[in-house]
Amino acid sequence: MQESFGDFKGKRRCMTDKIPASCVRIFPGSALRFFPVMILCRRLRFAGRRVIISDSTFHFDLIGETKMPHFYKRLLAMVLMCALSIGAVRGLPVLFPASTRGQLHYTPITESAHGTVMTIGGEPVSAEEYAFYFLDYANAWNSMLASMGMNWKDVWSEEEFLTQVRDSVDKELGERQATIDLIDKYNLHLTREQLDEALGMKQESIDSLGGYDGFLAQLEQVGMTEEMFDNRLYSTYAYTRVNDYLFGEGGEYRTPIEDLRQYMDENYLRAKHILISDDTEGAEALAAEVAELAKSGEDFDALIEQYGEDPGMAQQPDGYIFTEGEMVDEFYQGTKALAAGEISDPVRSSFGWHIIQRLPIEDELIELNRDYITQLMEAYSIDDLLAERAEALEVVKNETLYNAIDLNTVQDYLPGVNSGSADGGAEPAEPAEPEEPAEEPAAE
Repeated sequence: MQESFGDFKGKRRCMTDKIPASCVRIFPGSALRFFPVMILCRRLRFAGRRVIISDSTFHFDLIGETKMPHFYKRLLAMVLMCALSIGAVRGLPVLFPASTRGQLHYTPITESAHGTVMTIGGEPVSAEEYAFYFLDYANAWNSMLASMGMNWKDVWSEEEFLTQVRDSVDKELGERQATIDLIDKYNLHLTREQLDEALGMKQESIDSLGGYDGFLAQLEQVGMTEEMFDNRLYSTYAYTRVNDYLFGEGGEYRTPIEDLRQYMDENYLRAKHILISDDTEGAEALAAEVAELAKSGEDFDALIEQYGEDPGMAQQPDGYIFTEGEMVDEFYQGTKALAAGEISDPVRSSFGWHIIQRLPIEDELIELNRDYITQLMEAYSIDDLLAERAEALEVVKNETLYNAIDLNTVQDYLPGVNSGSADGGAEPAEPAEPEEPAEEPAAE
């Protein structure tokens, strides 16, 4: 197959192919044991990154219809949560009031055979819930490294890996609580569409597992309870709901289109071209002839079809979007020298001769790629907001119990497992002393 000009030397073909490291998809090890994961992955296109080439634009979409920013840990959670399902479709209200505390989809877990590991903003985290997150992240890190032919021992000491896992869990639990707090602060509700999507996927999973009993058996296998599953699923959709409300259209934190446009105009170019390779007989003369046709008003797309030798143009008929260093320099400089709509004289590169048409980067294209562009320009995002609010939450740890859950003992703290097991699990630490009740917040 002929190499696309846009694929040369491993360069990216367009803006939407440039994925930040934070978008790397990591599957939790426990989720890999589920056949239903395959159903979910087909639906969400692996939930980590999807590039859609539509009639007129490139559309970067991280998680299908939910348009979730990077925040890979919630994408990771989505695979596990939606690969399973609960038979809780019975008797659900049309809308969940606020964070639905006390109902099926978000209930702080207060009962624990081992005690409370910590409270975050006054809300408890049980040893069982913490142990599940701990094991999930340990498996996730190891699965990622295994895909590169390594394991954690090749990268970290045991103490460093333990710290890495604990930091990941602490961060997710803190930002989960920050999300729930924002749901309450703005009195938000999951949309009917979100509910239908979540419950539909859950029902599919319940059916694929042979019914509710099969679902419960799978939960037990990975160290979850039904309540833990609900909380994790709810927090995933709550994250999306908060993001849409605060950073979506009309949201108080939404980056203005003017800022996005300025960033794109200053850093990116968009262009189509007609490539005539050196293998073509009389390439230079033909390139000059085609350039004259294009400048005289001939349809540029028709000329691409008739003379162009870059197969990437067929794949991306609306042109390449690129920044400096992502194309050969002659092509980049040749495009930069043009005004929007202008057509170049033949430009010589190692690929042959290019007749370039520079195109504007329209607001419609910018809006379709809004989430990705805001990441590129490091604009204030939902993840920044949650990190700030999580940092401000008071965290009270039962240090003895927190430190007792490690790489060797974590299995002993999972739901349904008694401590002090035959394989040498540690005895459970005493639960943390209950905190004084916080004052009621002032009405919003």
